[in-house]
Formats: sequence, structure tokens, C-alpha cells
Amino acid sequence: MEYKYFRINIIIRIILLLILGYSAVYVITSTHFWLVSFWLILAWIITLISLIRYVERSRRELAYFLLAIKQGDFTNTYHFKKKSDLNYAFHEINQVMQDLSREKASNLLYLQTIVEHVRVAVICFDSDYKIKLFNQAATSLFGKQRISSFKTLESISPLITSSILKMSNGEKELIKANLNGKLMNLSMLVTEFKLKGKDYKLVSFQDIKSELEANEIESWQKLIRVLTHEIKNSVIPISTLSEVILQMLSTENGNVDLTKLDQESIEDIVGGIETIESRSKGLANFVSTYDQLTKIPKPKLKLTNIKTLINNSLNLFKSDLDRSDIKIYAILTDTSIIIDSDLIEQVLINLIKNSIEAIKDTVNPELRVKLENSEHEVLLTIEDNGPGIPDEILENIFVPFYSTKEGGSGIGLSLSRQIMRLHKGQLSVETSSQGTAFQLHFPLTYELSPEE
Repeated sequence: MEYKYFRINIIIRIILLLILGYSAVYVITSTHFWLVSFWLILAWIITLISLIRYVERSRRELAYFLLAIKQGDFTNTYHFKKKSDLNYAFHEINQVMQDLSREKASNLLYLQTIVEHVRVAVICFDSDYKIKLFNQAATSLFGKQRISSFKTLESISPLITSSILKMSNGEKELIKANLNGKLMNLSMLVTEFKLKGKDYKLVSFQDIKSELEANEIESWQKLIRVLTHEIKNSVIPISTLSEVILQMLSTENGNVDLTKLDQESIEDIVGGIETIESRSKGLANFVSTYDQLTKIPKPKLKLTNIKTLINNSLNLFKSDLDRSDIKIYAILTDTSIIIDSDLIEQVLINLIKNSIEAIKDTVNPELRVKLENSEHEVLLTIEDNGPGIPDEILENIFVPFYSTKEGGSGIGLSLSRQIMRLHKGQLSVETSSQGTAFQLHFPLTYELSPEE
């Protein structure tokens, strides 16, 4: 409807221009009323200007409207009489932009409030190393009300800044840093993103000292329980047998008298001594095993084809697999990573051996090995279709010397997890009644730190 009125107004003005122009020419050429022609020409000029202004008004209003949008100014008001007016369209768009602006401001305030109130320290800096975000938790952590540049952060803790620069997107690292005279165990997580064509790096810091201390105490308690159990199992029989043998050799007044020993007593004493020897060797072997667990060699890193390493480890158990009729399903990509091949092979041997023992009584036993590559890690999964691990056992499987197998040392999984940690990786487990899967997480980039 607006366009219809616009068209009619243009036509009327054009007709009026034609009439005024023709009349002015006629009066000048055919009459002596030159003053009338002057007024006719003036009216023609005024009408022409009115036509131009009328045509340009809509364009000018549109230009002002677009300029207001560009500048983010949505305070203008547009008056209209009916919905067909152009100003009504401007008004509606302006309302939408105002709502979006208010929502944007509300969301920004909401996010700022969350960032300021979380207990995790957060900083964000751009590609020019200018810090754009520094929340209240970061203020408490670094003891500074505001840090605007990376150099200031570096003056507080060179270790933290060097770690941040080395870390890539999604990478997590645990470091010990001295801040404000306090030694803190910080968990650092880095996220990289791009905003308006500019690169940013977001870093979160969380002091996990209390959590580590709690886990450390729990680990020590579990370890002490296991050590106490194993040592008691050896020491109590040794003590009891020693006491019995001493009684057999002693008289009532406490003197040793060998003449009263008959053949049966001698045999009992010899049997007791043999038992003491056996238990003593068992205790010595236990201590030796503990020493082995605490003295894992440093990884000798080199580029290794993990697929070849897996195949070599599986070949070691070929006879056991054939004897138990275990089917192997392997999905392996040709991948090379930086590891200590000897240590990782030990881990693979432990896990494959555990899986074979878990499915020895399973109908149609299967062992599945899968190697996957992602953006940040190489994931190796060793899975069986056994009965799974009960919950009461699952929580202790990585505790040193804990074993449910007769004659088992209980250090295999604990040793494997320590080896993976030395490689900055992880060993995790998932289990159900349909089977158990052990997963080895290898980081794609790994360099040995100086202290290692």
C-alpha cells in the first residue's frame, strides 16, 4: 500500500511539473504577463525540489537506519500511521535489534558473573599476549588485582608461563608452582579459540593439593593394608614355627637338650625349618617385588611403530591363544609415536595376559585390539568378552600387591599405570558383565621434562 501512495505522489508531481512548465512557456511566448510567468517558473522549481526531496526521503531514511545499525544505536524512534508505512518496518527491525542487544548484554553479564564467581582461576590472552580476562579466583591465586600483560605473569611465575606457551589446545598438565610463598599443585587446562579473526588462548588453573593429599593418604592406607597382610602371612607362621621348634629343643628349665629328640621330632624340626626357609624366601621375594615397583627406569624415548609393537606382543601369546581357541580381532592403523618400546611392551604383555586369563573359561572367547587416532591422542583398547570385574575388586586393581590370582604378585597393573604416567599418558578400564576393556591413552606430542 505504501508503494501505491508513493507512485501516485510521484505521478501527481510530474503532471504538475508538466502543467507549470507548459504554462510558463505559453505565458512568456504568447502573452505580455511576464510577471505571471515568473511565478509559474518559481512554482515549477519549488515543485521540482519537492519531487526530488520526496524521492530522496525514503532513501535518506534507509541510509540513516542502516548507519544506526552499523553504529549499534537503536535508540531512534520511527513514527508511523499504519503497518504499510516504511517507518513501521524500520520500527519492527529496530525493536528486534534492541531485543538482541539487551539479550547480548544480559548474556555477557551472566557469563561475567559466572566467571567471577567460579573457584577456578581463569585467564585469557590474545595473540599479542595481552590478557583480556582475569577473574577473581585468578586474583586470589596470583596475588594481583589485575594482570594486563603476559610479561607481568612471567615475573610472578616463569614456570607457569613457559608451561602455557608449550601447551596446545585441549592439553592438560599438572605442575608445582610457588605462588605467594605457598607451594601449589596446579591443574592447568588450555583451550584455544578464534574470535573475530583473532586467536585467543584460555587457561584455567585449579589448586588440587587437597585432593592429591586425600588421594595420597588413601593410597598409603591401601598400600599399608596390603603390605601388612602380606608380611603377616609370612611373619606369623615363621614366628609360630620358631617358637614350636624352640620348645621341642628346650627342657622345662629352659636349657637346650638334643638328647631327648627322637627321629619323629627331628623330622618335625626339619619340616618346620624348611617351612621357615620357604616363607622367608617368599618374604624376600615380596620385598624384591616391591623394590622393582619403586625403581622403574626412565623411559628411553624413540619413534616407534605401535602397530608393529602390538603384533609382536600378540605373537608372544600365540600358543596360549591357539590352545584356548581364542579369536583375535585386531583393527590397527599404521601409527608411529614417541615411546619407550620396552616399557610399553611390558604393559601390553601384562594386559594381554590378564585378558587371556579372564576369558579362559568363557564360551567362544574373544580378544579385541583396536588402535585409533584422534586430534590429541592415540588410543589403544584391549578388550575381552569375559565376565567382567566385580565392583569390590575394580576399585583395588591398581593398588600395588593386590591380587585375586593364586600366586599373583599384584604389581602388573600398578606397574603398567606407572609406566603410562611416565609417558604422560593414562591407563583406564571399563568393565561390564559383557567384558572388560583396558585403554591406553598416548599423547601425540611428548617430550621428556628436565627433571625426568
